[in-house]
Amino acid sequence: MSRGELIIDDNQVKETALPAPGDWASEYQQQYNRGDAWAGFVLRVLEESYLYGKQAFSGVGPEMWANEFANERQQNGAVDDQWVDEFSKLHVNDWADEFGQQVGEGAFGEGSSDNWAQAYDEFLNEQVAAKQRSDSSTGVYVFSDLNPYVGHPNPLKEGQDLFRKGLLSEAVLALEAEVLKNPENAEGWRLLGIAHAENDDDQQAIAAMMRAQEADPTNLEVLLALGVSHTNELEQNAALKYLFGWLRNHPKYGTIAPPEMSDSLYYADVNRLFNEAAVISPDDADVHIVLGVLYNLSREYDKAIAAFERALKLKPHDYSLWNKLGATQANSVQSADAISAYQQALDLKPNYVRAWANMGISYANQGMYDESIRYYVRALAMNPKADNAWQYLRISLSCASRNDMLEACDSRNLDLLQKEFPLQNGERLIK
Repeated sequence: MSRGELIIDDNQVKETALPAPGDWASEYQQQYNRGDAWAGFVLRVLEESYLYGKQAFSGVGPEMWANEFANERQQNGAVDDQWVDEFSKLHVNDWADEFGQQVGEGAFGEGSSDNWAQAYDEFLNEQVAAKQRSDSSTGVYVFSDLNPYVGHPNPLKEGQDLFRKGLLSEAVLALEAEVLKNPENAEGWRLLGIAHAENDDDQQAIAAMMRAQEADPTNLEVLLALGVSHTNELEQNAALKYLFGWLRNHPKYGTIAPPEMSDSLYYADVNRLFNEAAVISPDDADVHIVLGVLYNLSREYDKAIAAFERALKLKPHDYSLWNKLGATQANSVQSADAISAYQQALDLKPNYVRAWANMGISYANQGMYDESIRYYVRALAMNPKADNAWQYLRISLSCASRNDMLEACDSRNLDLLQKEFPLQNGERLIK
């Protein structure tokens, strides 16, 4: 997982610039000193996990995090067992192995080997195994089993039309039919990757974009998309590689990116180059977007917000950019501002699944669980395969004391959930 300015190679930390542990602990104590701190603690992690995907908890080492977590647990008393059970079902893959090691080594003390720790340890092992089993995490694209668009006379055009309408799941099928028909079609693979990213599946997005790059190695849109998706997956080395590749292959900035740097990329060097690019072309929105992504990697959220806001002045109708701004504000504990940014994204693209899910997380982070449930259900109505959204929905149902709907969630009964938690298309919950 990302912990600031880290370069990780084969699980070895190469470079780091972390905030002082005391500062983090002080901020943490201020944020989570209420009786309901446990729900806030987890939902804070969840909201950070949706930086256009998955910007996870960062800033301290696993041992410090485990100790802080244990202290909070002791100070706030026992946690409701049902709530803990819901938390134990989350997909928090990237820090799972480290936290599991801390539990196994007794970071919580001798008296902590209770049902919670055991259940969570089992969950961690399951999630690590699932990550290892995933074909798409290795860059192998996984096609849908049944595809009604196979044999369509023009699946690319159909996919483009469906994408413009916001019907992302259908667009994915049409675009899969296109790349099956024309495996070297870089545009088909690129658009397929974008559709997966907007549908909240960065692993499939990466796999598709890698095929697009194979067909067109210097495509700037593909390189930028790969950089962002690898950021979402907390794969910093890969993110830096593709962002540097974007700079290196750009006709305006290629001269400031020496090719020998590609052999050993460090965050500070890539950040410096993009700041130079911003001086060369201050009106290039893409440069500011990349800077926003880079500042998220280093947890410099104020700088990231400023970069995205500059980009939005140049591209005010870019719905994905509004979502990036919202996710960064959420990571900076500015959930109310994040909701406004997500709403802007949804106003521009009402069927934007990722923004609907992010909106739900921001409401949940403020303890507004009823509202969060409606947004999760809306996101799932558009993409029933969004596993993360199902898990976050279950958390909010439990926190809202709606245990009567947990069975509907577990069975993925969308009809019942939509009847119980209606949210009309275009309805705004922001006052």
